[in-house]
Amino acid sequence: MTVNQRSIIRKLKITPRFYQVDMMGVVHNAEYFRWFEEGRLQIMTDIISIDQSASMGYAFPVIENTCRYLGFAGFGDSLIMTTIHKIESEYRGKLKFAHSIVNEKTRASIAEGETLITIIEYPSRKLVKEWPSEIWEKYQSLK
Repeated sequence: MTVNQRSIIRKLKITPRFYQVDMMGVVHNAEYFRWFEEGRLQIMTDIISIDQSASMGYAFPVIENTCRYLGFAGFGDSLIMTTIHKIESEYRGKLKFAHSIVNEKTRASIAEGETLITIIEYPSRKLVKEWPSEIWEKYQSLK
């Protein structure tokens, strides 16, 4: 079996808004998970659109989400989030996305985390053992 080490990388510019900071002026911890979702969706929508997923009866629930807070971000900071996903040569029941957020100006690390998702048939909620061939081919050809 050949292991495919090709990675998909997406970058997202983030500017925290006033409603995203707490009373100390620091971005609230829950916002990082929203940003991780945006990064993950940048990659996933290149594989299958939300509409196509719904029409085929598939859902992609998060099964694990972690975040390590390394620094502080505040209202108006210019942040860059990088999301990386290593293309797998076979589907093993989950997909992993690694996220890192840095301050664009200072290059200071703000946070890093991982998101794991799986694929289920909706509404039966049964785990998908194999992707449909047309979706798998699209996944394998990601750039």
